[in-house]
Amino acid sequence: MTYMYSFGIPGPAIWISHFLIGLFLVYVGYKLYNNQSINKNLFIVLIVLGSLAILYHSHLSYYYGWT
Repeated sequence: MTYMYSFGIPGPAIWISHFLIGLFLVYVGYKLYNNQSINKNLFIVLIVLGSLAILYHSHLSYYYGWT
């Protein structure tokens, strides 16, 4: 059985993206925990991912009537 999310996105695509983003966040957190330097590009990726999450969830909230 294949789950479908908003706008017909298949479940496995969502799960894989969440898994990859989680791995990325674990990597960044590990580097911060060990006081290692972080590439400036990683900060840009974090800003873009955060912005996309805010925009996407705001859009879903508006689309489904803030319920």
